[in-house]
Amino acid sequence: MSAEPNTQQELAYLVIEARKPEAWSRFCQHTLGLAAPLRNGDRSLGWQIDNAAQRLVVKPGRSDDLLALGLAFSNPEALDRRLRRLQLRGVAVQAGDDAICAARRVQRLFWLHDPDGNRVELVQGLARAELPFQSPHFERGFNTAPQGFGHVALVSQNLLDMEHFYVDALGFGVSERLSTRVGPIDVRGIFLHTNRRHHSLALFRLPTKKRLHHFMLEANELGDVGRAHDRALAQGVPLSLGLGQHPQPDGTFSFYATTPSGFDYEIGWGGQAIDPMLWRERSATRTSAWGHKPHWRLQLRMALAWLGSLLPRPRARAQPPQLLDKQNSHVAR
Repeated sequence: MSAEPNTQQELAYLVIEARKPEAWSRFCQHTLGLAAPLRNGDRSLGWQIDNAAQRLVVKPGRSDDLLALGLAFSNPEALDRRLRRLQLRGVAVQAGDDAICAARRVQRLFWLHDPDGNRVELVQGLARAELPFQSPHFERGFNTAPQGFGHVALVSQNLLDMEHFYVDALGFGVSERLSTRVGPIDVRGIFLHTNRRHHSLALFRLPTKKRLHHFMLEANELGDVGRAHDRALAQGVPLSLGLGQHPQPDGTFSFYATTPSGFDYEIGWGGQAIDPMLWRERSATRTSAWGHKPHWRLQLRMALAWLGSLLPRPRARAQPPQLLDKQNSHVAR
């Protein structure tokens, strides 16, 4: 499965619903080394990681999980083309009002849901930060331009429909497919690109409850990854995977640790760029070339998730993208 070549969009931001926003404030300041956040009208907090006003957004709520993904288009015409294609496919797209545009700090916003019910926001005109990005921990910043926010990995039991949605409806391409085992757990994954970053979105079939598996920020300096790892250890942040390197063609050197909401964050460096116009999907049977040794907490968490998956439960039916409701949907023409 392949999408039309598309280099005019990027993963713009991640919105998290958190029970304890104050814990996220401490985490972002002391662990990630980010400056004080912007305070938005919907009570969300927005952190700057580059020249955009905000890319990591946390809003008070109960789920401690994904609230929305933002997909930004480089110009109004690119967004309009995507909206027309969604309309032709019969996918319901809602126009965001002035309040949500202000909270996300964008000029235009339209939203829809993927087959798992995750909210995806299509935006254009990201507000620029008033000051250049500065961090005591990441002095050379993060690798974002022009590839956007690092990447986001979602958990889904519905990989086929999710792949169809992100590839056919939103124009992503398949970089790699993963098939491996972690102990007794059969793991399947799909890595999707939307520009030169090897993957901006990953989809994993895992027996875990959260929709968000992890997000990744890619440092511009190799040493910043090691220092972030040491900082996590010193602050007592629970590690999930130790330092290691993903196999080529990704090749990212990274580690994983736990956020205040219980899903993971990854700090990486050195991910290889691809040419989305010429790329042909590949297959993988391992997630690490070396390292990434799992911590006992992760092993215990996965063991409990696997045991829970063996218990009988009502069969849930994934909801396909809603058909277009012309009375309540608004699509640019």
